[in-house]
Amino acid sequence: MERLVLRLLLVIGLACFPFTFQKNRVKEWGIVFFATGWVVTFLAQIVVKGKRLNYPIRPLPKYFDTNVLYEHLILPLFCVWFNQFTYHAKWWSIIGQAVLYSSIHTLIEYFVDKKTGLVKWRKWKWYHNVASLSMVFIGSSGVLTLFKCLSARYDD
Repeated sequence: MERLVLRLLLVIGLACFPFTFQKNRVKEWGIVFFATGWVVTFLAQIVVKGKRLNYPIRPLPKYFDTNVLYEHLILPLFCVWFNQFTYHAKWWSIIGQAVLYSSIHTLIEYFVDKKTGLVKWRKWKWYHNVASLSMVFIGSSGVLTLFKCLSARYDD
């Protein structure tokens, strides 16, 4: 069952990929996608090595302790979508939407924890998840803002 869910997530993520980058600003979305994957890789290692979360069933278990499918495809796609929705928003709206999207994401993850063996929350609570996801969303928005400022300054 769990392997089927992982395969389904992979197929859905790969199917969404071209539609996510179809819009203009492909460079900006690429920066957000890859920066998120890079940062989340380090954060996930800290959480897993600290025994707060466990991924009993994961892709490539011989090589990774974390769920690389989630870190390098699913969460970066969510960050790109978040930034697409909040592209012209004010900072207070970005923070509010980050908490909202993180809460929804956490609710889904909570049910995945309860119904499957994909993730096990040990010393990890729902508020840790909401806070960490909100920081990732807001951080990706900060990376995008920095990229926009640098592009405006140095591009012709």
